[in-house]
Amino acid sequence: AASCPRTQDTALETMDATAKAHIGIQKLLQAEQDAAEIVAKAKQDKVARLKQAKAEADEEIAAYKAQRQAQFEVFSKDKLGDSGAHSKTTQSATEEELLLISQQVAGNKDTMMNMLLQSVTEVSV
Repeated sequence: AASCPRTQDTALETMDATAKAHIGIQKLLQAEQDAAEIVAKAKQDKVARLKQAKAEADEEIAAYKAQRQAQFEVFSKDKLGDSGAHSKTTQSATEEELLLISQQVAGNKDTMMNMLLQSVTEVSV
């Protein structure tokens, strides 16, 4: 029972087709792996760009905050002056007003006492 040349040709063709299919599958798997690597790299690049953008934004925010703080300091000094001097001025003005009130009370004490005593001791009928 010799093999038929046609059967051998068919077997070779089947093996050849199987090998080609295997090579095709390998190429597809490799292409899929390459695509996955490209996607992963793109994601890494995107994350890196987002981190860089956040860092740059944080730097800009810090610089803007420092600038505004400096402007506020200048504004505060212009409008309020030195807080120690302002406090001393306020304290001095308060003491002067209290002294003036004390002097007025002392000067009018006798007059007020007489008025109170007179109103208490007078009886209207």
